Amino acid sequence: MGNTYSQLNAAQKRAVDIVDGSALVVAGAGTGKTRVIVDRILNLIEKGIPAESILALTFTEKAAGEMLDRVSEARGSVVLDTTIATFNGFGHSILEKYGNEWGLGALRLLGETGQLVFLREHLDDFELDYFAPVSNPDGQIKLLSDYVSLLKQQVVLPEDYKKYAEGLAANAADEKLEKQKHLEIARFFETYLNLCRSKGVVDYDDQIYLTIALLKARPNILHELQKLYAYILVDEFQDTNPMQSALIDMLAGANKNIMVVGDDDQSIYGWRGATLANILDFKKRYPAAADVTLIENYRSTQPILDAAYQLIQGNNPDRLEIMNQLDKRLRAQQDKGPTPVARHFSTLDAELAWVSSDVAERLKNGQDAGSIAVLARRNQGVQKMHETLELYDIPHAVAGLSNNIYQEPAVRQLIEALKTVGDPLDDLALYHTLSGPIFRVDASALAELAATTKREHEKLAEVLKASTDETLQSALRTLGSWRAHSHDQTVGALAYQMITDSGWKQHLYEQAENDADTYRQVQALSKYFKTLNEFEKFSGVPSVQAYLVNLETLKAAGSGFEDASLDISDTMVNVLSVHRAKGLEWETVYIIDCTEGSFPMRNYGSSLTLPDELKASQTTADAPMAEERRLMYVAATRARSELILTHADQHGSGAKRKPSRFVIELLGDVQSVTHAEEAQTELELFAPQTTVEAIKLPAGMTQDGKIVLSVSQIASWLECPQDFYYKYVLGMPVPSDPRQQYGTAIHAVIQSIHDGRREGKVPSLDVVLERVRAALPTAGYATARSRERAHAQAIKSATAIYERFLNDPLPIESEQAFAVNIPDLPLKMKGRIDAVYQLEGGVEIRDFKTSTSVTTPEKAKARATSSTQLTLYALAWQLMHDEMPALLTLDFVETERLGSVKKQPKSLETIRAKLQTMLENLQAGVYPAGKDHNYCKHPH
Repeated sequence: MGNTYSQLNAAQKRAVDIVDGSALVVAGAGTGKTRVIVDRILNLIEKGIPAESILALTFTEKAAGEMLDRVSEARGSVVLDTTIATFNGFGHSILEKYGNEWGLGALRLLGETGQLVFLREHLDDFELDYFAPVSNPDGQIKLLSDYVSLLKQQVVLPEDYKKYAEGLAANAADEKLEKQKHLEIARFFETYLNLCRSKGVVDYDDQIYLTIALLKARPNILHELQKLYAYILVDEFQDTNPMQSALIDMLAGANKNIMVVGDDDQSIYGWRGATLANILDFKKRYPAAADVTLIENYRSTQPILDAAYQLIQGNNPDRLEIMNQLDKRLRAQQDKGPTPVARHFSTLDAELAWVSSDVAERLKNGQDAGSIAVLARRNQGVQKMHETLELYDIPHAVAGLSNNIYQEPAVRQLIEALKTVGDPLDDLALYHTLSGPIFRVDASALAELAATTKREHEKLAEVLKASTDETLQSALRTLGSWRAHSHDQTVGALAYQMITDSGWKQHLYEQAENDADTYRQVQALSKYFKTLNEFEKFSGVPSVQAYLVNLETLKAAGSGFEDASLDISDTMVNVLSVHRAKGLEWETVYIIDCTEGSFPMRNYGSSLTLPDELKASQTTADAPMAEERRLMYVAATRARSELILTHADQHGSGAKRKPSRFVIELLGDVQSVTHAEEAQTELELFAPQTTVEAIKLPAGMTQDGKIVLSVSQIASWLECPQDFYYKYVLGMPVPSDPRQQYGTAIHAVIQSIHDGRREGKVPSLDVVLERVRAALPTAGYATARSRERAHAQAIKSATAIYERFLNDPLPIESEQAFAVNIPDLPLKMKGRIDAVYQLEGGVEIRDFKTSTSVTTPEKAKARATSSTQLTLYALAWQLMHDEMPALLTLDFVETERLGSVKKQPKSLETIRAKLQTMLENLQAGVYPAGKDHNYCKHPH
């Protein structure tokens, strides 16, 4: 250790010198925690501790690799017997070595894609009811698998969960439903574990969960491991979950030679099971543990550290500084720098434009691009910042721009091509494939042919065959060739043949050499092919048809770029989320969109939360707002010299945003500086004119100089103009949807009752149910059992609805069609109101919905409040009757929940302004992507 000691400060040296016993090293941001772990390993070896007796655990392969490299380098590049591994990697090695003694046998690891394929292919084994609603029979698989992951992280056993569920009260209707939910979860949990064992597969959590179970069942193996790993070190201990902590405690055993290193102020992974209880209660489990606190910071200036320290005080008293009476105020080891500042703007566009122009000015003045980072709390912010930097032509790298490769344009395009080959009846996929980059058939010509399919009620493929366009015929021949060989190939092999034969792969490679976006698409395709390979490993039949059956489940869950750190650039400006920035640092850091609702975020976690009775450990420090504050602390301490926070009043057409509470907590009374006007003007110079080639509105949308649109069409435009363009302007074929047909059948039931009551001829229940059976589709379901359940549920719902509407008040109008001209606008709006009821103070407009996900009054109210259709109905009624409706209601007929709102005249003024903007864009042929770019999913 000789010359290494001279480079350690006093606190670091104290930690490194600890040999025997337990220790808690509280290492603040930038205080050299990794160095302490590495040097302690080296010190133990120099003290005569066998290298194989040392176990060091961390969270990522990258961190483990760096630690191993540094230890090896210090020992003369000798490969050591010291075990330096991730928690999961270590657990897997134990299962591989000792699993046979417990009857496990050979194991295959399920990645995220493999797990979902496995669950989807065994869907019927789970006998889901509550979590398999008719409207989306396999859409809850990801929700359930995530919840089971949480149960494993809390070391909950299936029998314990079942006991909890069976003990729930079931007196009132809501209690019965809640009990049904938890009993179904218990059955899913137990069945999933049994399936995994019988099929010889494990998921990521099993690598530790099963290791704990193995060591409990075989104490002789545990004793062997305790003797082997006499010294344990744990990195980033604040990020451990109860399962990881339990494994550590078991291994530490009686000798308790364990050192944990972490910082409670940097715990930001509560959403994936981490709990601060592990580090906050460490001294309770190990009362004799030595305390070492590292506060000499080698990264940031004192003004940045002081601001961050001021911020994190908001989490007192649930911090180690208070609980263990420590001094955690970080001391900078470099010269003073500028005070952190905030910048205030009128709009988000102005904010992002100013950041871009400020970055451009820094680059112009010679600052290294790799020393600058822009951080955002949400991926949406990362996306918007990326787009604005693109407009300013600033070279930048985006780490994990999307955590879902299924949303990447190139991946979406390839999926559409696979759909086209796998399902000859999918007109929508055929349209996308022909018009996309694989074949590049002229969009205008395709739009005319698509219109013909609607007029003639023919399939698009049949109409295309009659075309004389040679480019089109060549594309159809190629598709036919792929389809002919699809049964002999795996889906991965077919996909590779498609991108190769079409020349698209070569085109992408050539473009990627000079275009960053294309390069990203090539990376996304590479990741996508890995998911195809994993699908092939765990699917019974790895064909394109089997893949398409599983596709919606895989897409609903997403598939992330595994290691966003690979996207970090040393030579370009970096744009990334705060979570991805942990462990990194830059000279200049911007933190954008520091507003309430964005940072801190308002919505946290899943709808399924673990009952307190089953939690392994609890602490108020895990509260969502406390974690949001820690996230800001992490973001602020990424900056070495300059920290700049930005926030804007207006985000689109929504309500005015308030500055984040964290801005004040960081900076105190420092005044923000406004740059809004200058930045807005500059941004307008870069505004894109349109995202797609304009095509004239169909003839049916124009009449007497006015644009004629239905309420649903208007709502579609307001949600996503580009989606409107694809659906209604291009007229692309829309695949049949069992949920839509089911909804239509239920609406018909309600209407038949209303009409029958008015005419004194109410049809019998048997007649109504026979009509429902005839209206229900037979195709489009995930499995045969899903179809049977859907039909059974439809009959059950129709029966309940029949009984309800026989006794409910009769509306004064039902299924009333209307067409109104909007004054001062060249717009005629058409629609049909489900029902109008007479109230004492006016009328109530009611819209019937068949969604089964709205199970509470709060959800119903929220849906009604945000409903554009209700506002349009209010506008139509006001124009027709010169009065506002007293009430507007969404009636969720299956769950019997009502959500009602009252609209004020101001609401109509707002919607009229939006309609005017819509008309201006329609007349100009402009169809921008929808809010946050999440609605428009069409490849182009």
